[in-house]
Amino acid sequence: MTVKKKQTQKPQLSQRRQPSFWDNAGQTIAIAHRGGDGAGNDKENTLEAFQAAWQAGYKYAETDVIKAASGELIVIHGSHNFLQAGMKKDITRRTLQKMTLAQIRGTLKPGGAKVPTLEEVLTAFPDMKLLLDLKTDETVAPLAKLITRLKAFDRISVVGFDYARNLKFSKACRPARVSVGLTVGRGVRVKNINMLLLKTGRLSGVDAILMHHSLVSRPMVNLVHRRGLKAVVWTANSKLGIKHAIRSGADGVISDRIKLLKEVLNNN
Repeated sequence: MTVKKKQTQKPQLSQRRQPSFWDNAGQTIAIAHRGGDGAGNDKENTLEAFQAAWQAGYKYAETDVIKAASGELIVIHGSHNFLQAGMKKDITRRTLQKMTLAQIRGTLKPGGAKVPTLEEVLTAFPDMKLLLDLKTDETVAPLAKLITRLKAFDRISVVGFDYARNLKFSKACRPARVSVGLTVGRGVRVKNINMLLLKTGRLSGVDAILMHHSLVSRPMVNLVHRRGLKAVVWTANSKLGIKHAIRSGADGVISDRIKLLKEVLNNN
């Protein structure tokens, strides 16, 4: 009598244990905002900025993503509207989306550097984890395809103010699981919807809250933790602000001043 060998069914991707984006051995995570100022204040969101952050010991960085008219995902912030663009001598996101990558690079040279594509950043720094702020809905589908092709699911966390957009990206990546964060800001508004969702416990599919540094307090961080989420503070650029975030129990701190952030974390 022959006994058939029991075949082990290969688990689906969604069932496999994925490395946690936020794993850092319980230590406060240092995150370079737009790559940080290590290469100069005028070189944010450039390969030079991310290189300086990596050399300074940063394993995490935050950046912004927009889709160019030629199809590439580019790493750039852009302005929300023409008024903001005029004040910052910048270009609106709507205008950027109508420009090809070549046109963008011919027009914008941050600190004399080249505007990079997201793929260039991901491939240049294969061991760096990135918080990606998707600035427009058009970024969702191509980002899901890029992350799938590069098998970078455990290296990115999609963050930002648009809860629906973030969840749409998460859905586009299924059956793989990706990290999703929701940003809570202070801005002038009739109702802070994201704060309301957090306080009433009506969030799902999110594993982190990114709160503006002005909102940080021990009770606020405790609320985030009670929801089972990571508490990340942005953008803390003073010694006092960074210390306050750490003492309040923040899991991560985002800063432009990467040298200062490292110094405070090492001495705290």
